[in-house]
Amino acid sequence: MSVLSFSKMLLAPLLPLTVAATPSHLGVLPRQSNPTDLPGNWSLAGCYTDVSTARTLAATATAGPNMTVEACIAFCAAGDYIFAGVEFGDECYCDSTIQIPGVGAPITDCNEPCVGNPSEFCGASGFLTVFASGAPDPTLVADPELDWSYQGCLTDDVANRTLQARINVPVGVTAQTCTASCEAAGAYLFAGLEDGQECWCGNSTNTFAENVSDDDCREVCVADHTEYCGNADRIALYAFSPNGAPPPPQACAGDIANFTLLAIYNNPPQGFPPQVGLTVVLVELVPNTFWTILSACPTCCTDWPTLSIQNSVVFPRSLSNPVQSMASIGPADGESPAFVASSPPFAGDQAYCAAESSTATNAPPLLSFGGKDDSWALCTNISANANNRVDLVFSPVTNHPHYEFSSCNAVTIQMIQG
Repeated sequence: MSVLSFSKMLLAPLLPLTVAATPSHLGVLPRQSNPTDLPGNWSLAGCYTDVSTARTLAATATAGPNMTVEACIAFCAAGDYIFAGVEFGDECYCDSTIQIPGVGAPITDCNEPCVGNPSEFCGASGFLTVFASGAPDPTLVADPELDWSYQGCLTDDVANRTLQARINVPVGVTAQTCTASCEAAGAYLFAGLEDGQECWCGNSTNTFAENVSDDDCREVCVADHTEYCGNADRIALYAFSPNGAPPPPQACAGDIANFTLLAIYNNPPQGFPPQVGLTVVLVELVPNTFWTILSACPTCCTDWPTLSIQNSVVFPRSLSNPVQSMASIGPADGESPAFVASSPPFAGDQAYCAAESSTATNAPPLLSFGGKDDSWALCTNISANANNRVDLVFSPVTNHPHYEFSSCNAVTIQMIQG
């Protein structure tokens, strides 16, 4: 399917695969298996895809001619990581997160013997046999210090820093130590964690920064592996509110009729217009079901020229079939807003609203999903048969299979009534 996927794949737990050993007196090596007698609470988590440019386990690695499952687990456990993965017979990778774009694969794809113990599996070329310690996953700390709260994951660039002041934190960077240091250093209003060990401060964020998925800020803190500290070129942003007072809630209407959508670039790419209309585009048709998404495709035809919101569900309106009920499906991070018309009708996800602009008075309302109107981007769809169509994406992620992040440009979505 050429469209961005509409929901995250749920991976069923994978059970350890064991194969009966061949008697050693026959003079041949025993058949390989995934060991079940592992230290502590370590157990097989499954077989996962891996690519050299975006490692599934990316925190640290080692390799050698004596590699075994147990040796890899010992190496990762010594670094306080909760996942250990063996690959290509002699490689070992560690992390506390299964990173994008790694996904589960059939356990039979991890079928290469370990060089240090040929009776064990050690992944394969492009596949990791992953083991888990049983410890809880790290977290993006929501409220690290009094009056500080997490705001989201933003892009960063050495040429256009999201926050301008980097400060040294001798005790090690965590959400608590960074926010406290920014407050003490100059009463800064923002603090940010980046690349596992960097602390940045500022009183405003750069307009070039784009809101992206929290999944892009999942590098464990060097100083504390129970927390995440942003990532390379990704900053986990925190904001200071005096006395802990949250900002006033943004007015957001759950019912609005007869509107079109206009994408306004935050920073228009060179040679592009500052704004572009969005179209409801048909991407899949199966018996009794239509699937559509929102696209900036200027040449795509549409049977749904207008939309409406009722009870926080978006309904594209068909020209040829006015009684057709097509309802919104809430996008996961990194996916396109999708709509489905089916029999029986789909009720729709109640997560959209028309938000008042916080920067301009008397401006058209903004399309908001899940309380966010600043997490949209237009990205070039590189899927087969998409013909490089530019589609709307919510909270884009790095290493997505259907678009390159470098093609994404942040936008806000105005709802034009009439």
